[in-house]
Amino acid sequence: MQSIYRIIPLLVLVLFVSGQSAPFNIAVSYTPPYVYPGSLIQLYITLVSAQPLTNVYIDIDSPFKVVTGSTVQIQQLSAGVPYTAVAAVQVPLDARPGYYRIRAVAYTFLRSAEATLDVEVLPFDFSALAVARPSAYVAGQSVQLPVLLFNPTVDYVRAKASISGGVVSQFLNATPTCDATIPPRSNATCVLNFVLPASLKPGFYDATLTVTLNGVSGYAGSIVFNKTIQLPVVSGADVNIAATPAQPPVLGTPTMVTLLITPGGAGPLQNVTVRVLDGEGVRILSENAVKTPLLTQLQIPVQAVFTAYGVVRVPVEICYSTGACIVRYAEVYVPRPWISVNAYFNPPQVYPGSLAQVTLVVATNYTMAGVNIRVKTPFRILTGASTELPAITPQMPITVNIVMEIPKETQPGLYPLEVSVGGVNYTFYYEVVRPDFNVLLIFNPPLSYPGGLASGTLTVAAPFTAKNLAISIYTPLILASPGEYKVPYLPQGQPFTAYVTVQVPSNASAGRYPVVVSVNGVNYTFYLSVSRPEVAIQNIVVTPPRLLEGASMAQVMVQVINAGPVVARNITVVLVNATLGRRSYTIDYLPPGSPVTLTYYLDVSKLSAGDYNVVAVARWSGGEYAAHGPLEVRKKDVLDIRYRIYNAAPGSTAVLIVNITNMGSEEAKNVKITMTPSQVFEPHVSNIAEVAAAGTRVLGDIPPGGTATTAFLLDVSDKAVPGVYSLTLVVTWNQTGVFTPGVQYVGVPVEVRGGLDLFVVVPLALTILLLVVGGAIAARRRRRG
Repeated sequence: MQSIYRIIPLLVLVLFVSGQSAPFNIAVSYTPPYVYPGSLIQLYITLVSAQPLTNVYIDIDSPFKVVTGSTVQIQQLSAGVPYTAVAAVQVPLDARPGYYRIRAVAYTFLRSAEATLDVEVLPFDFSALAVARPSAYVAGQSVQLPVLLFNPTVDYVRAKASISGGVVSQFLNATPTCDATIPPRSNATCVLNFVLPASLKPGFYDATLTVTLNGVSGYAGSIVFNKTIQLPVVSGADVNIAATPAQPPVLGTPTMVTLLITPGGAGPLQNVTVRVLDGEGVRILSENAVKTPLLTQLQIPVQAVFTAYGVVRVPVEICYSTGACIVRYAEVYVPRPWISVNAYFNPPQVYPGSLAQVTLVVATNYTMAGVNIRVKTPFRILTGASTELPAITPQMPITVNIVMEIPKETQPGLYPLEVSVGGVNYTFYYEVVRPDFNVLLIFNPPLSYPGGLASGTLTVAAPFTAKNLAISIYTPLILASPGEYKVPYLPQGQPFTAYVTVQVPSNASAGRYPVVVSVNGVNYTFYLSVSRPEVAIQNIVVTPPRLLEGASMAQVMVQVINAGPVVARNITVVLVNATLGRRSYTIDYLPPGSPVTLTYYLDVSKLSAGDYNVVAVARWSGGEYAAHGPLEVRKKDVLDIRYRIYNAAPGSTAVLIVNITNMGSEEAKNVKITMTPSQVFEPHVSNIAEVAAAGTRVLGDIPPGGTATTAFLLDVSDKAVPGVYSLTLVVTWNQTGVFTPGVQYVGVPVEVRGGLDLFVVVPLALTILLLVVGGAIAARRRRRG
């Protein structure tokens, strides 16, 4: 109850003041009338009060960023005088089209008023913010495409443009992108670098320009859009450029370079302007713009300063009569300055108490004057310790000979030889060795196999004159050459040579076998590697892989290869299945990696329908390998062939009616029946054009259970005497999935009688005519279909 009494005076005061309040109005309008993504909206908030007010606040509630601040304070509002506050709202670039509500609330301590405003953001074609400025290009040239980018916002915008498409290729290390920072309500230009393919023909080619706009402060938003642009490609003849410097270029020194420019195509080059440009690593000193009405061969001398070593590309701009320009490059090699010092020791190794000669070869790629050569070594230098040279030129290397004496007390090891040329120091090392023998045993080839012979060359050399050498050879293998040699005298530099032959046992396993050479009791060990062959059957191919039961034979190709590192000998390859003719082959010698193909003929006449494996086995000393290939035998259709013969008389035309019924389970395709002529019966023909087809009938496809009928007219020899003669019919057809056709032979006994039965012949002839005409019409319809 006490709390209620406390707030009653406050409630009374509020009611009193509110009862005395005058009208308080607010209105909101905006410009511009059309709003797009990225636009800046000016809000005009107007307040009118019937009495003066102080400390009036306006809160702006907007779905977009209020760049002037979301709260406006009015310290004094006069009575009856409108007050207009201005605020700015930034519509981000990524704003979607539609209606957005902005609410303005004006308030004091005792009262408030509000107004709302619906702003429509219209659709906008962002491609208008990026304008590419292509010019005419020549296929194969590098392109610098300027892109003008616009910023419609009041914020700084980072823009990134890239180009892609089938006609855009990367230029050197530059990616086809560019960046720019665009001031508010302004524009900027960035340049895309790329190359057009040299294979382009003249015309217009589409490319995709992708642009990303990002506000720097964040309230401008971001947008990514694509724009299709067209790149015009014009025809331009190409040129060949060769650069020849007058002398080897020196970095930083002017060099005269002659450019030889010739046409690179069949078309004439007219009204050509050639300019040699500055490039990376080269600066052109002389004026070099050359114009020629017809370019056949042009020489341009230019003075250039090179600032980089290696291959420097001199850009040459060629402008044609069409106004298109391309840039081609002439390559000039700028050598790095160097001093090369090589030391050659004779002998390569020295011994205590001996003399040695060192030959120094000094070369440079630029001219040097007043060159001092100093040599320092722990040995005693007899000649050549110091040399004074007036000059060294690139074309004239200098040779200096130094003679040294190796003291007798010198221990084996590496000793430095320090050479100073023109203040540049080089260090070489000379080895002093103890007087030991140089023993070398080389097998050729270095790899052998069980049962093989390995031959090698043994060389023994002495660094000094040696006497009474005892040379012995030991090995766990079979030594087929002498095992001991006595050498009474071996001069220095004249080696002793012997031939060593080693037999590898046939049961030897793979590995490395030592061959020890002992010279005066000092052993030198060498090794002979022994490996085993690996024979494999790479492939078994049966031709054909599918055939009908009853076929006589199939061809089998067996490919054998030696996959091991050494030769394989005495290989026997056997075809396990029944064959016609040769069943096995023996390969005496099969090198590594050399395949051999063997041919067999498989007897398939007794095979019933089913899947079979054709198995081949390769055997050799130490191994065996088996492989198989597939063979499929299909069920052969059974054709029931019935026939009847009419009017078989000497000198007459007989009629042969043939009925073929497919008794099998598969469709017989392209059934053809051929009559084999004899001395008694010949196919009847009415003109010479029918000779080729008179003895053959094509019946087409016969489904399972189907029947086809055909007829032949046979001319019976007038010399035939009455009796029974034999006639052969050959029926062929194809079955789905089988590579070989089915064949069936039918022997037809024909009884030749005297006389002619017209009552039989005439109806049969009409029937045959209908059959032949019907078959021809059906064949023509099949061809048209």
